[in-house]
This record gives sequence, structure tokens and C-alpha cells, in this order.
Amino acid sequence: MLSGTLITLLGAGLWGLNAVVSKYLMARGVDTMWMVNFRMITSGLVLLIFALVKNPYGIFDIWKDRKSVLRLLVIAVFAFGLCQPTYYNSIDYSNAGIASAIQQTAPVFVLIYVIIKEHRKPTPSELSALVLVIAGSFLISTHGDISALAIHPLALISGLISALCCALYITLPADLIKRYGTFETVGWGLFVGGIVIAPFCKLWNFPAAWDSPMIWGMLFIILPGAAFAFALFLYGTSIVGPVRGGVYNLFEPVTALAASALWLSQSYHPAEIGGTAAILTGIAIMTVAKEKTN
Repeated sequence: MLSGTLITLLGAGLWGLNAVVSKYLMARGVDTMWMVNFRMITSGLVLLIFALVKNPYGIFDIWKDRKSVLRLLVIAVFAFGLCQPTYYNSIDYSNAGIASAIQQTAPVFVLIYVIIKEHRKPTPSELSALVLVIAGSFLISTHGDISALAIHPLALISGLISALCCALYITLPADLIKRYGTFETVGWGLFVGGIVIAPFCKLWNFPAAWDSPMIWGMLFIILPGAAFAFALFLYGTSIVGPVRGGVYNLFEPVTALAASALWLSQSYHPAEIGGTAAILTGIAIMTVAKEKTN
């Protein structure tokens, strides 16, 4: 169990560091949308290579069923193709820690969908979680002053759109993952989504100047920050279980906050720290409460 915990935390931590390294590359002049597009396609290919090694004869099975293809295309365009650019846009207009915290509100959208679908009222635990997440988002975006936004509007809007798309990613691919496998589904989703948005991101416009820090940064967000993080988190979650995995995933924004402060000298308002803590507490309550009801 300890090894599973450490592996899961390492995967979540790498996701947090990925956001910080991405912010560093943006500060060095790398175009945000180009970087997102390049990362989607390359990390998707890496996951497909993992899938090929694991199951050489099943990697194209998902393309043999019409309904699966249609669902995959929806996932590729909306759950990946829209989620990734909006998340990175939120990082660009704020910072890695804040963008990661806002994206953590994704389970709230899932919860609201479930409540509406089941025609029921939220449980006391769910209601507490909703209040904490809304309060945390309010603190981050206004610093407690309702008369003005404390962060760039595009950072907040992009972050919430990213969270909504992340909620789609949580709910939509489940059937495909059970049928075809995680690496196959996510790998094709990232790759196809990257191809779809390539014309809008101008993938062919490679940065003119490539120095050593930029090369290492790009390698990090493709391999440790995406493919390896995903593989480690999934493997760790298979050991510790989905509930603990969901709670351990909250290590991602904590890592992003700490790394941004230490490496990029990013300073945070007390309201931002308090708001992040409220969001993470709410998501933790929601995750544990879900396990108790199952």
C-alpha cells in the first residue's frame, strides 16, 4: 500500500510540475497554443506506444466500431481538444498553482450533473463540498472583494471551461476505457484531438530559437509531465483504489503552488492560499463521501 501511495503521489506531483514548467516555457516566449498542440500529439503518441507494447494486436480495435469511433471523436474534440488549450490559457493568464486549483473544481460539475440526472437533492456531505468549492473559487477570483476580480478574467473563464471539459473527460471515456484500455483510449484521444486543433494552433510554426532549457522543458512536459505522470497515477490508483487515488490527486495543485513559489518566485495572496485550501478540502470531502455511498 505504501508503494502505491508513493507512486500515485509521484504521478500527481509530476502533473503539478508540468504546469510550472509550462509556465516557465511561456515566460521564455513559447507560444501557448503551439506548446499545447505539440504536447497533445507527442504525449498521445507515447501513450499509444505503451499500448502497442502492452497489446500489439488491439491498438486499432477502437476504430472498428462505429459507435466507439463517434464517442472517441467527441472525447478527442471536447474532453481533450478544448480542455488542454483552456487549461494552459488559464496558466498563461495567471499561474500554475491557481490554474490547477480552478481545474480541480471539475468533480463539482460531475456532481451537479449526477444530481440533476437522478432528480435528487445533494446529501449534506455533497452540499458541504459544493459550498467549500464555491467559496474557494470566490476567494481566488476576488480576494474577498465582490466588487472586482483579483485575477485576469480570461484566467478564470478559461480555468472553468477547462474544469468543465475535464468533467467530460471523467465521465465520457469510461465505457471505452473498460472495453479498449486506458492507454489506447487516452492515447487516441490526445492524438486525434491534437490533429483536430493543429490548424488553429499553427503547429507548423516551430519556435525559432531552441536553447537547452527550452528543449529540456519540452521533453519534461511531454514525457514526465504527461505520459509518465499518467502511467504512474493509473498504476498507483490500481493499488490504492479510486477513492484514495482521487484524494491523492489533490497533490497536483499543492505541488504546482509550491514549485511556482520556489522556482518561479511566484507570490500568492493569502486569499488565494485559503481559496485553494477550501477547494481541495471540498473535493476531498466529496471523494470520501462518494465511497461511503457506494
